[in-house]
This record gives sequence, C-alpha cells and structure tokens, in this order.
Amino acid sequence: MLSAGLLAFSFIAATLGLPSEPRVVVRDKYDAIPIGFTHSGTPLGSDTIQLTIAMRQNNVPGLHAAAFDVSDPVSPNYGKHLSKAQVEQLIAPKSESVAAVTKWLQKNGISPSSRSPSGDSLTIRVPVDKANTLLSANYTSFVHEDSRTPMIRTLAYALPETVNDHVAFVYPTTHFIPPSKARSAIQVFSSGSPPNPINNTHSKRANVAQACASSVTPQCLLGLYNIPGTPASSAINTLAVVSFGADFADPNDLVAFLAEQRPDITNPRNPPFSFVSIDGVENFKQATDEASLDLDYTVGVATNVPITEYSLGGIDADGSITLQNFMDMVSFFLSQDKPPLVISVSAGFDERTDLSGFRDMAITMCNSFAQLAARGVSVLIASGDNGVAGRQPSFKCSQNAFQPTFPAGCPFVTVVGGTQGVPEQAAALSSGGFSNVFPRPSYQDAALEKYLAALGPQNTNSGVFNVSGRGYPDVSAQSVSFHVLENGVESATISGTSGSCPIFASVVALLNDQLLNAGKSPLGFLNPLLYSQAAGAFNDITTGSNPGVDPGPCSSVGFPALQGWDAATGLGTPDFSKLSALLSTLDTTSQSAAAPTQSTPTMQAGTAPSSETAVPPEQSQPSSSTSSSSPAQSSSSRPNSASQTPNVFGTIARILKHFIG
Repeated sequence: MLSAGLLAFSFIAATLGLPSEPRVVVRDKYDAIPIGFTHSGTPLGSDTIQLTIAMRQNNVPGLHAAAFDVSDPVSPNYGKHLSKAQVEQLIAPKSESVAAVTKWLQKNGISPSSRSPSGDSLTIRVPVDKANTLLSANYTSFVHEDSRTPMIRTLAYALPETVNDHVAFVYPTTHFIPPSKARSAIQVFSSGSPPNPINNTHSKRANVAQACASSVTPQCLLGLYNIPGTPASSAINTLAVVSFGADFADPNDLVAFLAEQRPDITNPRNPPFSFVSIDGVENFKQATDEASLDLDYTVGVATNVPITEYSLGGIDADGSITLQNFMDMVSFFLSQDKPPLVISVSAGFDERTDLSGFRDMAITMCNSFAQLAARGVSVLIASGDNGVAGRQPSFKCSQNAFQPTFPAGCPFVTVVGGTQGVPEQAAALSSGGFSNVFPRPSYQDAALEKYLAALGPQNTNSGVFNVSGRGYPDVSAQSVSFHVLENGVESATISGTSGSCPIFASVVALLNDQLLNAGKSPLGFLNPLLYSQAAGAFNDITTGSNPGVDPGPCSSVGFPALQGWDAATGLGTPDFSKLSALLSTLDTTSQSAAAPTQSTPTMQAGTAPSSETAVPPEQSQPSSSTSSSSPAQSSSSRPNSASQTPNVFGTIARILKHFIG
C-alpha cells in the first residue's frame, strides 16, 4: 500500500520540479489519507480526468440582495423576478479573472470543453499526467470504504500565483467527500395489499385519519392537506423532479397507478408527463422505487400540472452521486431560458466541514441556487433520512456531534422534512438540525430564537449542534409507508423524505397555477414568505422527534417537535386552503425587475466565513499550508477575497446581515 508520506513526497517533488511556473501557491494538502478512504492504486498517466475550475464570482452580494428583494412579500419588487441575462451579469467573473485563467490554460495547451452559463466555471478534460503538471498534484486512485466507491483524488494541489486569486476551487482535487447513493432516501417497510382510494371530496383532516394511517396515497394526501383534485389549467406552469443514475419511472406504471389511486382524473392514460435526459444517457432497464415515488406523488397530487422527470444517468456504475452531478444539474437549469418553476430534488450529501474543499464548493453551489431564486424558481430539497445523524442510515455521527446535510443548509432552497401518522407527528427518519457551513438567515431569526429558547440552554442536545447555523427543515409532509407501483407490481410500502419533497413541490405547483391564471408571478423562492405571512398556513406538528433510524452515538431523542418551527418538521405540513387564501391577498406582478447595481459585502467561496459559521470544536479541519488563499485555512488567518471590499472584516455584522438578506 502506498503510504500517505510517499504521496505527499511526490507532491513536493512535483512542485519543486515545475519550471514553467516557479512560484506556486499551495491551495490545500493532507498529511494523511482521510479516514474512511484507502489507497487503491495509481491511474495511468494517459487516463482522462475531468476537472471543473470555478472562478470567483463578481457580485455575489448583489445576487443575494436581488434574490431576497424579489422574494420578500413586503418588498415593492416582490414577484419581479430577474431574467437569465440579468442574473448572469450580476455574477459573471471579472474580465481579468477570465483572462488570467484562459492564459494559464492556453500556456499548457488546454482548451475548455464547456463553460457555465455565466462563465464563472469551466470544464476541462485532460490526461492525468497533464492534470498533475497543471496543478502540481499527484492524482491517485482511492476507494471510499463504506460504499466501495472508487475515485481519483490528490492529497495536495497548488496554483500559479498568476491565477491563484482568481480561482475559487478546482474539482476534484482534495475533495474526499463520501458519495451519496441515488436511492439513498428510500427505506422499505412491510408490504401489503394496496389501499383503497378514498372519495375526492376535500374531506377534513379528521375524516382521512383511517386512510392515511394505514398507507399514504395521493387521495389520502388530497384530504389530509386540503389539496384540490380539480385539474390545473395554466399552460405555462411547470414542475420538475430530478433522478440520478439508474433511477427511472416507467410511464406504464404511472398510468396504472393513476387508474387505481386517482380514478377521478379525466384521462389517467394521458398524464402531462415528459422525460428529459440532461446528459444524454437513457440506458434504463427497469423502473426504480425512487423515481416511481417521485412521479406517483407529483402527477398524482398536482393534478394536470405539466411534470418533467430530468435525469442525470451518467454517474458511477454503483449508483453513487457526487457533487459534480449536482453541479451539472444546477448548471443545466441555469442554462435554460425558462427553467422549471418548481424543482424537486430528493438527493444530497452530509456536510463535511472536517473534509477539505467542501466549504468552498458548498458556498459556490448555494450561490447557484440563489441564481435560480432570483429568477423565480422554487427549489425544494429532501432533508434526508437519518434524523440528526445525516442523510443516510449507513452514516454515523462522529464524536457525538449531530450531522447536518447539504444542500439543506443553503438558505436559498426550501427543505422538506418528514411526518408520519394521523394525527401527524415527526418521523424519526426526518433529517433536521443546524448547518455548520451557512449562518442563520434573517428570515429565520424569530422562529429559531423561539425554538432555541424552548429547548433551553441545558437541553439534552446542548453542545452537539451549531446554534448560529441555518436551521432546517423549513416545512414537512408525510414520509412513511407510501404505496407505489413499480414494474407492474404492487411494491412494499416505502418511506423517506424522497416522498415528502415531491408532495410539497406539488402543493407549490398548484399554488403557482392559481397565481399564473390570475396573471401574477409564480411564487419563486419561498422562504421569506413562509417564515412571515404564510407561517400560520401550516399544520403545526408538536409531537415526535428525529433521532434517526440508525443514529449510532448521535442521539436517542433527536430534536423534538414543538409549537412553531422546530428542527424536526420545520413550520409543519401544508394546508392548501389557507395558503391559497393568503396568495389572493398578495400583490405580485408578472413584470421583471431591473437588476440591482449596488452591492454590499458577503461571504463567497474561498473567503473567510464569519464567526457564526464556525464548526463545533470537535470537527477539526485537515492540515493546510500557510498559503493565503487555501480553502482549508481557518477564518482567523484567511484574508479577503479580491472581490470583497477592503473593510470586510471591520464590518462583520453587515456581512452577516447582507449575506442572509
């Protein structure tokens, strides 16, 4: 086995032997192979590796300000969403950054294979030997032990001084981030006979208890959440669900499911459903439970809303999802002139602030979600399926600290947790907690302060979560014992927030239908509205907790569901009737707003996080060089980004305020 010391020695030798760039800056390095990974060999120098080079975005403060301005119901610009061109103009990298990176690549005989819509990142495909030379690296083959996922990474890399200040990150380099599984948010429970559909009569919650308690179906949800079963009618309404890897929903299964569970639909054999492959991969052999769940509980709940399954099939053969897959997904939607109005994503990762390189990538990706928010897109993310222990049951908390999930911590997405039973209570599997990367946004201040006060300073979980972090989930929906039909066969009932997320996405799509038919703008980024005027339009969940299904040393109780917002169920489950009535009072417009020209300081990738984003002391960072721009450096030693104003550290309170709106 190749030792970490030898790998590090190879890196130093490569750095010292780089004649074309005598002065390089070490961006990141490990002194040892990260825990959970093992060395598995050395790739051939001729093997090809794909690298994403992200440049520093120019006006992230303006982007954040714009996203909040058009999403705050008290703003005069509420609903005046920005265009694709306006958003791209806000965050396009500076011309000198583009020039420096382009010159560097051309000097090494490299041409980008693709660029992001705003030009802030580019992709190159090069032989491993050239990647080693370009980045003063030593790319080596590793295996993630738990998932047996192979990956090529380097224990260290460096950039020339001439480009160092212009680059936010290069991926993959030192990103030893455990992959997520394409079907991670699915747990199979007991099988049984399919439940009988109930009458579509807008029954009150008390009248649907028996049907919902045994197994969740679309008809059950219509009654439980007062969702109308009448067909949506707006021709410009859209809802997207995203599938990864081999996940695929068979349209024949969907037709049979609708005929069984939604016989009231006029034409169940012609649902408004389409399929788009983002990466051109369509080698699907059979339907899967994850994708079937997504489609059954969007098409079956959001009656007659046009729904598209977007697929990223070209991932690892073992079904692992990487951050690159998420970057490809977001980049695709940003490239569309008219992206879907609602996007439901039932996948994600654990936050890994103990692993180098994660923070900068997470911040950059969150800024991509902010771009969608500014353009009027509602992005909904499933919180995860192991309570306070993270996204997946196979993962454990480390050193008794709760494990937050990503992108749930991003303040520009709406996170959906899980409930179960009737009366509803928090599902043990519902991931929830507080981010270690992203500070609490201002729209959450009142709700989270109330919850933390109710927990008390000496609560059972004191010291194992970041009280200053962004709290999640934001909302919740049923998550246990879904009935699905897969490959023509009645499946066992399955559970997970993978079911909760498309349910809430369906509610949002139906509310958009109401707005669009009235000539108004779609809801867009939801959270500022949810935590203010819409807070009373939810069924408050006050029982249960989220210890997880396999929490290990994390917690025996998790976060309790309490009155108001809580870290198990968020604001609660939706009451469509109340939300619909609220929307009729809001003053929105279908006109676009002018892009803001003024900006204020904020945090972005490669710059110092505020003190409120500090991770718990037990989550230590890997060692790093003293390079001023290393992403792995602590906030106390990392200087300002070139795109920040000079007095950023002297106005830390303003940074936080404007970062969170």
